[in-house]
Amino acid sequence: MHIGKGIELHPFLKKLYDHSPHAIFVELSELLQAEDDIEKEWKETARWIKYEEDVEEGVDRWGKPHVASLSFHSLLNLRKCLENGVCILDLEEKDLPAIAYRVSEELFKEDLIRENDKGPLMRMLLLRHRHVNEQHHDRRFGFSRNKHSYTSLQNLYDTEKRKISFPENGLKNGDADRKLLPSNETHIVDVKEEVYSASNEDIRHARNDAILKKIPPEAQGAGVLVGEVDFLEQPAIAFIRLAEPVVIPSLIEVNIPVRFIFILLGPKLSMIDYHEVGRSISTLMANQQFHNIAYKADSRKELLSAINEFLDDSIVLPPGDWERQALLPIEEIKAKSDAIKRRKLNALKKEEEAQGITKPLLTADGGDKKPPFPNPLERTRRPWGGLINDLKRRYPHYISDITDGLNAQCAAAAIFMYFAAVSGAIAFGGLMGIKTDSQIGISETLLATSLSGILFAIFGGQPLIIIGTTGPLLLFDESLVQFCQSQGFEFLTVRVYIGLWLAIIGVVVAAFEGSVLVKLFTRFTEDIFSALIVFLYIIEAIQKICFVYEKHPILANYCEVESTSYRNATENDTFITDNPNINFTDILIPVTHFEKVPSHDHTGVINQPNTALFCTVLTLGTFAIAYYLKIFRNSHFLGRSARRALGDFGVPIAIICMVFLDFIMPEIFTEKLNVPEGLSPSNPDVRGWYIPPTGIVQPLPVWVMLAAVVPAMLVYILLFMETHICELILDKKERKLQKGSGFHLDIVLVCLVNVMCGSFGMPWMCAATVRSIAHTSALTVMSRTHAPGEKPHLIEVKEQRLSSLLVATLIGLSVFMSSLLRLVPMAVLFGIFLYMGVASTDGIQLFDRLRLFFMPVKHHPQASYVRKVRTIKMHIFTCVQMMCLIMLWVVKSTKASLAFPFFLILMVPVRDQLKRIFSQRELRALDGDQADVDDDEPDFYAEAPLPG
Repeated sequence: MHIGKGIELHPFLKKLYDHSPHAIFVELSELLQAEDDIEKEWKETARWIKYEEDVEEGVDRWGKPHVASLSFHSLLNLRKCLENGVCILDLEEKDLPAIAYRVSEELFKEDLIRENDKGPLMRMLLLRHRHVNEQHHDRRFGFSRNKHSYTSLQNLYDTEKRKISFPENGLKNGDADRKLLPSNETHIVDVKEEVYSASNEDIRHARNDAILKKIPPEAQGAGVLVGEVDFLEQPAIAFIRLAEPVVIPSLIEVNIPVRFIFILLGPKLSMIDYHEVGRSISTLMANQQFHNIAYKADSRKELLSAINEFLDDSIVLPPGDWERQALLPIEEIKAKSDAIKRRKLNALKKEEEAQGITKPLLTADGGDKKPPFPNPLERTRRPWGGLINDLKRRYPHYISDITDGLNAQCAAAAIFMYFAAVSGAIAFGGLMGIKTDSQIGISETLLATSLSGILFAIFGGQPLIIIGTTGPLLLFDESLVQFCQSQGFEFLTVRVYIGLWLAIIGVVVAAFEGSVLVKLFTRFTEDIFSALIVFLYIIEAIQKICFVYEKHPILANYCEVESTSYRNATENDTFITDNPNINFTDILIPVTHFEKVPSHDHTGVINQPNTALFCTVLTLGTFAIAYYLKIFRNSHFLGRSARRALGDFGVPIAIICMVFLDFIMPEIFTEKLNVPEGLSPSNPDVRGWYIPPTGIVQPLPVWVMLAAVVPAMLVYILLFMETHICELILDKKERKLQKGSGFHLDIVLVCLVNVMCGSFGMPWMCAATVRSIAHTSALTVMSRTHAPGEKPHLIEVKEQRLSSLLVATLIGLSVFMSSLLRLVPMAVLFGIFLYMGVASTDGIQLFDRLRLFFMPVKHHPQASYVRKVRTIKMHIFTCVQMMCLIMLWVVKSTKASLAFPFFLILMVPVRDQLKRIFSQRELRALDGDQADVDDDEPDFYAEAPLPG
């Protein structure tokens, strides 16, 4: 339909078309002089999928996608163009010549062009289109230019060529005597093949498979044609919405149906920039709110109103000479804009309430639909109610948990996670062997990780979780060993009863739905706990390297050592002296002699040359490779997939490189991992696989069996925190998990698994946060059709059990790789712990705020805790956390280290008392879950609040 200026359409004249909004691909083409011809052509200069992409002149390639910046003057000019031009909605034409003819007729009827302008105008509209990366050949549109020239279209009424007939099917626009076309005429238009040809060659030329992948399915196109011509006296403007989407070859660079066309042709004028007006309408069409209205608009007035809404939501930057750094972050600008919108909506709501306009309380279906299952962190007030709900929520998906894992992505994720998990198991197992005098070592750690992982993959409520030992549990076992040695108890036997008590505590706490208490663990407590583990990893690595220097000091001579002894003077010695009172038997004579440097003592090999320095190289080399591959993950080298692969496999790559370096230098002694052959305990002379509850060598007192409930409660605190915090991270809304989680079920299952670990002398197991996040990320399906410049968005996560089951099985089989594991130097493990400590600082806000102590306020980042909290109060909050951290470190370093989980729990009431100092708004900024936007894609350590 054609909508004249000031004319509204009668409702009974409307036809029904599909006006449902679609995604829009917009292409801006400008009428420019061809490079090697006197003729003009339509040259693609920009395109929009979501962001604007401009063609870089001279290199004929696309520039960087960016948010379009428009001048206010060009938007006003666009509004004037739409007010004064023709607006044709639901035009029933199927190809470009027909559209061009109808447009020229409508422009003539609106007195925007003269009668003799129609032919040249159609000729301009039907000129060829040249897109980016299209070579400028002599042969175009199926004709040879040395034989033909572009038709002048003065012979449009010739009948020698293809005829296109346009019968009258227009609608009355309010004037009974005036129609779109005279009813008694049939116009015959001749379009030469050299001007426009819809051959298959053109369609193939217009198809661009690379960009098609970035365009959403069922998207439609919009072509914007602007340019200067010398035959028009005033601008000719037309906004066309086709009745149905039509594939128009060569109009746009991709072979998708076109729904909108905007035309702006006119003489060279100083008051209007055709290019900027074209950018303005293109940006508007790419804007979702505007093109939704454009699809449904019935009149010109609605389009003009949509422009007003666009202007209302736009942000104007004042002119001036200002730096980019002075611009507020886009997130803050958007937040201010949203706040303005909310104020307007609230004002409108109050106005409606004042007028007595209220919305119905219930929807048409009787109210808001309730979710099929309640929030797992809300009490049901029934014994084991949360556990029962977890079973009802998760187990009905069991069949899909199997079938969803039968794909290549899950297999690739399992292989990736095997290397990540086995690296952690070897590192923690090697350190555990040192801490426990090989009572628990690598063999036990690998076997425990495997068996626990298999059980959790089969029965767990959240099978994406990877089970393994972690730093806090290692710290607890170190303290327990020291306590048992001081009291004369058998360490492994005490752990048997701790495991049994864990099962009882886990079941009892689940009965009272204790998992809901995880809400009490805020960022305040998480940061302190994480910082403690970070310092533990870093200091542990440094201490181990220092211990290597003690065993293998740097000496000038490693073959002989110079020593001095003394003997009494005898009568055989001749002395010349002036003092007759000297007693020669009291004189000690120094005697220098050389002894061989000892190479062994009760601890093993000592005093080896180059060992200390080479171990330092291995430690720092492992750390450097892993850490810089982590940084490389967010660099601009290589492709995204290659960067992610190298970054995610950083630790295994570092281990392999340093093991190879050690292997090619066999003359330098380095201490290797102590791994027994086959399926054997780390120290078979001290223990077997089964730990007798009555004791291995000496019986355990009965009161100790009962008192084991105390350390069991402390272990439960660690299991509770690690497992539930991991569950909370995986259960975030942005991960779009569909099958639910298992807050109550999983902690009970972890406690039952640790009964097995205690009975067989294996390390404690819980949810390994970093490894679980890595597993989930490997199973995440990201979009491949996102717009250029837009970050890939998450589509789904493959929620299944097979990948974690395969990972656990492969780790168990690694026990039989003892010959390879014995090639790994201990210094490499120290490098891994150094890397884990340093890398984990990225996700801890406490360290970010700690840096601000030494930074002027003007250089503080635009983080929420900086913008919403006074600097002095922010520093007070940081100081409170640091004092709590120091207290925990002191407890860990004393004989009371076994009770450090209890002191960790005390952080909860400390955080609660901060309400007396800080307002709720300040606490939300300092202790909230909101994360500041970062351009880099976070890795697993940055996402995990708990390292390990």
